[in-house]
Amino acid sequence: MRSHASTAASSDDAAASPKALSPCGGRPAHRLESTSESGPGRHHGSAPVSLSLSISELAHRCQVSTRSLRYYEEQGLLFPSRNAVGHRRYQAQDAECVGFIQCLYGAGLPSDLIRTVVQEWKLPGSAPRIEALLRTRHAELSREAEELHSKLTGLEAVLNAVTGSS
Repeated sequence: MRSHASTAASSDDAAASPKALSPCGGRPAHRLESTSESGPGRHHGSAPVSLSLSISELAHRCQVSTRSLRYYEEQGLLFPSRNAVGHRRYQAQDAECVGFIQCLYGAGLPSDLIRTVVQEWKLPGSAPRIEALLRTRHAELSREAEELHSKLTGLEAVLNAVTGSS
């Protein structure tokens, strides 16, 4: 994922980084870098060159709609660069971010909380803060589930009274 601050972490920090949390149940990240020394992801055998993807290429790789990617940008979740003619360009780490965002939406988190989690995820040593945010949301959903269960129990009692069932 791209960050305004450096996200390079030492090997000691890696275990505590949110990426080490294996978000989304270990769902594999979408990798775009080439492993070949002379392949498309390399420049003269040196460090990998970042591959740039169009919005449709990223959408295809991540199995999401281009509208979803535009929405993520509107929500402050993705920050694509623009080429000379204004088209969005994405980097390899954006695919990993999209997968993480999809998992967070799939878990029922609202956009504002997802924005906070994604911003935190980009920072080194943020795992404890992310865990606290998610545990708070878990507690809220647990309370809501208990309230719904209570309402269902009450409704069943009313239904039994109306139908004469026990």
